[in-house]
Amino acid sequence: MWSLARDFLGHHALQVAVVGVGGTGSELVSNLIHLHLGLQALGFGGLDVTAFDPDTVSPANIVRQRYTRSDLGRNKAEVLIHRINLGCSLAWSAVPKRFTATPAKQNWDLVISCVDSRAARAQLHSFAFGRGFYRWKLWLDTGNSLTTGQVVLGTPRHPDQALVHALPCATELHPELMDTTIAEDDAPSCSAIEALRRQDLMVNKMVATLATDLLWRLFRDGQIECHARYFDLATSSLAALPAPTKPKRTRRAAT
Repeated sequence: MWSLARDFLGHHALQVAVVGVGGTGSELVSNLIHLHLGLQALGFGGLDVTAFDPDTVSPANIVRQRYTRSDLGRNKAEVLIHRINLGCSLAWSAVPKRFTATPAKQNWDLVISCVDSRAARAQLHSFAFGRGFYRWKLWLDTGNSLTTGQVVLGTPRHPDQALVHALPCATELHPELMDTTIAEDDAPSCSAIEALRRQDLMVNKMVATLATDLLWRLFRDGQIECHARYFDLATSSLAALPAPTKPKRTRRAAT
């Protein structure tokens, strides 16, 4: 069982950065609306979301991502956040750029990464664990292949700092996620059919649902039993990784 600090949730809005609003990211940001409203219903401050993505909407994005043909050629983050703010009376922010060192240094309560390359994860890992960058309280990383996916919630920390009850981050549990020596297909999908051959129709929605549900249970209950979830749509399988047990305090013998 892993618990939140008592002062994590309050009347202030949690500062959330979403890195990448493509297949998973666009679904997840849309889900964050429900999480925001749910937290407010419980008396908390909700979420203040900032979405980062330098890419524009292409025809290959239309089927799996939350964009339409009228969005073609426009920046993904700006399109998505504008639509959410207009429909839900929110004031979330869009940054049509990459998540670089400058925004990484901000005091984010939660960073959610929805990136699709090992190089991008390696950079996020350097931000989360590098000297001068330790500003994030939680890091939720998401990823998927054709039919499989994973969601891992971790606690970033300074390389010289040992947290008593830390949650391993995705890049600690699975270093291969940031191993840039492994070849990966960076070729752009030129059509929706080609994109569906690389990632199944509902895989991104499944990742986003599991990620949002994990955050909801943590924020609602103040604790979680598992901090990582894995699934395979092809076999209808689902697995979870228990959160590390908090070490018991030992009393010193009287002298």
